[in-house]
Amino acid sequence: MQNLVERVQAEGRGLLGTWVKIPSFETVQLIGHAGFDFVVIDMEHAPHSLDRANELVFCAQAMGMAALVRMPDQLGSTIQPLLDGGADGLLVPRVTSTNVADAISRRMVFAPKGERGLGTTSRAGRWGLAPMEDYLKRGDEQVLRMIQLEDWASVERAAEFAALPHVNGLFIGHGDLFLSSGKPASDPAVRELTAAMLAATKEAGIASGVAVGSPEEARSHLEQGFSLVMLSNDTTLFGQAVAEAAAAARA
Repeated sequence: MQNLVERVQAEGRGLLGTWVKIPSFETVQLIGHAGFDFVVIDMEHAPHSLDRANELVFCAQAMGMAALVRMPDQLGSTIQPLLDGGADGLLVPRVTSTNVADAISRRMVFAPKGERGLGTTSRAGRWGLAPMEDYLKRGDEQVLRMIQLEDWASVERAAEFAALPHVNGLFIGHGDLFLSSGKPASDPAVRELTAAMLAATKEAGIASGVAVGSPEEARSHLEQGFSLVMLSNDTTLFGQAVAEAAAAARA
């Protein structure tokens, strides 16, 4: 199995995804049928329980998509059960410290290199049927450990985060970046900062991620060379479609 970084390198293109906020198998299936490459199940800004997050991971993977999960916080209590549940990677929100990034990414890697415990009887280990070497290789080499940088000072230090031994992806959060700086993603200074972060990930050979609101922005960031581009989210995509259908019918 290739990890997402290997897929990007092998296919020569970035991958298109969206956030999953609706706790529904049906909407995840529709996203898969629409042709998305991956989803990120959002435990930070959506009311997903741990059980439902793991079920949505299974649903997305059954549809041929990679399934990442954005953790609810930096406490790390969900790391082991989500990785045991077979998630293809985890996003850690609102990281501002390289010490925090280093510590939490170590918990996603098996001992002795890291601090993750053995759980071969989990779904990630095919309920005990996977060879040990396959289980360990997937955990250490094929799981995305992506740190979200969402304030100006942290994004400026992207190269420092990219150099951490167990971090293999950086994600720029333009939404919270706007809250702290007052500058939208379209601002020239933000574009320059974004390009610098992207360059840092390429130099380090790790994945890069960004979230955008429109297909035009998605195409632009894919053309820039981002590994993972998140287009909108399920609630907005389905909500807009329903609103447009109703407005067109009434017109």
